[in-house]
Amino acid sequence: MLALVTPAPARAAAPDPGSQPLVREDGGVYRVVAEFTVAQPAAIAVAALTDYENIPRFMPAVRSSTVRERTPGYAVVEQEAIARFMMFSKQIHLVLEIHEQPDRAIRFRDRCGRSFGRYEGAWTIRESAGTTAIRYELTAKPSFEVPEFLLKRLLKRDAALMIEQLRTEIASRAALRQAGRPFLPDGRLTWLASRSGQR
Repeated sequence: MLALVTPAPARAAAPDPGSQPLVREDGGVYRVVAEFTVAQPAAIAVAALTDYENIPRFMPAVRSSTVRERTPGYAVVEQEAIARFMMFSKQIHLVLEIHEQPDRAIRFRDRCGRSFGRYEGAWTIRESAGTTAIRYELTAKPSFEVPEFLLKRLLKRDAALMIEQLRTEIASRAALRQAGRPFLPDGRLTWLASRSGQR
C-alpha cells in the first residue's frame, strides 16, 4: 500500500457515547446497529462510503475491493477481507449489490453466499445543524461454524473499529478539500469536491 504524501490526516473526533455498536443474535442471525456523528458535511461522508475501490486504504482488514459494475446509483463490488479474533481467523468473500439512494441511504446485499447465507444492510446519512449523523445496520447469517459469543464480540469490535476508521477518513477528506489538495489518480489521496457537488 502506497503511503500518503501529504501532512498527517486530521485526527477524528473522540467517540461519542452513542457510537458503541449493538449486536444481537436470534436463531443464528446476527444484527448489528451503530450510530455516530461527524462534524463534516454529509456529502463527504457519502463520498467516503462510496469510494469502493479505495476502501482497503482506510480499512486495512479489507484486502481487496473491486468494482465489477457501476451505473448511476448502483454498483457491484467484490471484496475479500480477513476476520481475526483471538485464535479465530476466517477469510471473508463478498459480492455486494449496492444501491445508492437519493435520500443518502446506501443499501447493500451479498449475492454470492460464499461466506454468509445472508448478508445485507444499509448506511443512512443525515445532516442537521452543522453535523452529520451516520447509522450502520447489518443483518448477517454466517455459513461457517463459529461460537456465538465469539462472533458477537468480533462483530462488535470490528464495527467499532470501522467507525473510527471512517471518522478519520472523513475528517482527512474534509481537511484536504479545505486545503485545496489535488486528487492523485492512484488513490493515495482522494479529492472529492467534484463528487460532493454531484450528491
